[in-house]
Amino acid sequence: MFSIEFSLPTKIVFERGSLSKIHEHIDNLGTKALILMTRGGSMIKYGYYSTLRIELEKAGIKYCPYNDISSNPRSDEVERAVQYAEKNGCDLFIGLGGGSAIDSAKAVAATLASGGRLIDYLRGRKEFSESYPIVAIPTTHGTGSEVNKYAVITDIERKAKVSVVSKLIYPKIAILDPETTLTLPPTLSAATAFDALSHALESYVSRRTNRLARIFAAEAIKNIVANIRVVVKRGINIQARTKLLWASMMAGLAIDQSRTTLCHAMEHPISAHYENIHHGVGLAAILPAWLKYTLDAALEDFVEIAEILGLKVTTMPQKYIAMSVYGFIVKLRNDVGLNIRLRNFGITEKDIEKFVNDVFDYMRPLVFNNPKVPTKEEVKKLYLESL
Repeated sequence: MFSIEFSLPTKIVFERGSLSKIHEHIDNLGTKALILMTRGGSMIKYGYYSTLRIELEKAGIKYCPYNDISSNPRSDEVERAVQYAEKNGCDLFIGLGGGSAIDSAKAVAATLASGGRLIDYLRGRKEFSESYPIVAIPTTHGTGSEVNKYAVITDIERKAKVSVVSKLIYPKIAILDPETTLTLPPTLSAATAFDALSHALESYVSRRTNRLARIFAAEAIKNIVANIRVVVKRGINIQARTKLLWASMMAGLAIDQSRTTLCHAMEHPISAHYENIHHGVGLAAILPAWLKYTLDAALEDFVEIAEILGLKVTTMPQKYIAMSVYGFIVKLRNDVGLNIRLRNFGITEKDIEKFVNDVFDYMRPLVFNNPKVPTKEEVKKLYLESL
């Protein structure tokens, strides 16, 4: 628990209104920026892209936009972005939006600098050797990608949603402006917050966890459960938004230390095969089954989580205290409109076999990071339980 290696090369700017002060922080990072956004158009609609353009002009940095990115970014989209960046002479990469935009910026920056094709890095045939500078501007409170070394991209040929892990893709600067999260609609607010909550819960109990990861995770858990209902009911509450963005960042720091576990391992194949499913919603569908399966193997950890949640269960046996965490999370999930099952997305029992195979094909590190390591048959049962 006290074996810790911690280095964060990312400069964190966490402040209301910081989007309008970016020019103060990006001197000497590059001469021409590629601004990566998802194709939904919300960054343009709500004026965040316009504000960023003004800030880049203040800093004397040229720019060009790239918004051909899915909400679950695909390898072909990133490859096209690499070609576009090379053609336009970009040497600075800005992810503006959710984790999809930030992860894409990481992948493009490192692929272009290291040379070759992204697919070789996704499949482990090559490792990044260098990266252009990356600036992360999260406008959702979900992934924490702005402060960690992961980028999740779907290998479309294999239908595999893969995490690239490299110390070279830490952003140089993370601009966290809570005001940019005010425009998140209720469902997306709940889904992104549940993504962060899953990060925190999984990192707290993972086999690779340590005291530092648990400090970050505990801070995330406390702030998420206290504020998620607020933003779903009243999205313009800036205090609640601020605390959720803070929590998302804390959870991102937690998984940077200890990674996630079986819950994420099971979700990635789902949103790889069903690209319209938001990662946070997919996690919400799986989380109850994962909790129930994992509780017995991490009773002391879940007792600590119960204390973090403020559950008054001190006189109960550990198993019942752990189960109270399960009950709390399931109720929270229902309260914020995420009482969802996999069948609601059109998933059927026929899909389960390929999901299980994917889990044990390319998500094995997370499977074996779970407190209780499952068999294929057990993972199948967990999918069926979530169906």
